Amino acid sequence: MNIIVRCMQVADIPEVILVENSWSFLSKWGEEGYSRVLRDPGIYTCLVAEDLHQGGSQNKSNLAGVAVLAVLIDYCELCNLIVQPAYLSKKVGYRLLRSCLDISRQKGISRMFLEVRTSNTRAIEFYKANGFQVVSKRKNYYRDPPEDAWIMERKDSEGNIGPPDQGSPDWTGQSS
Repeated sequence: MNIIVRCMQVADIPEVILVENSWSFLSKWGEEGYSRVLRDPGIYTCLVAEDLHQGGSQNKSNLAGVAVLAVLIDYCELCNLIVQPAYLSKKVGYRLLRSCLDISRQKGISRMFLEVRTSNTRAIEFYKANGFQVVSKRKNYYRDPPEDAWIMERKDSEGNIGPPDQGSPDWTGQSS
């Protein structure tokens, strides 16, 4: 396994959808949703975690995970973070989240929010272990299946949410 995190490209969308479809309970963005966020790089940064040792085929993605981050005026929102089941507990989610935190730090943003299904205990524990706290609940936030969401927040009182990380990639080079 040789995982790299890089900016998502339009050509990645079919594989991104394979990653998304690896979980039955996810609200699906589909081709239109990912195309839309890729067309708006002023707000969204779309990342993929690619396994360079995994050969992609028509039915199997070489993408291990996906993240979409919205950079708003004074906070960021982690819109999506998905890891293929085969890559759980292999630090793929951590690397994607760390990359999103690096982007926030580069922008000088001190707060990040996300929504997570109240039943998704594995994700909730992952986010808590990475500095997020439950701050509120959204009733009936999700559809298919309907479910409430926890709103979680991570903030840093020093003005950015990620620790300084020398050698962080410059994520501004995203192209669509």
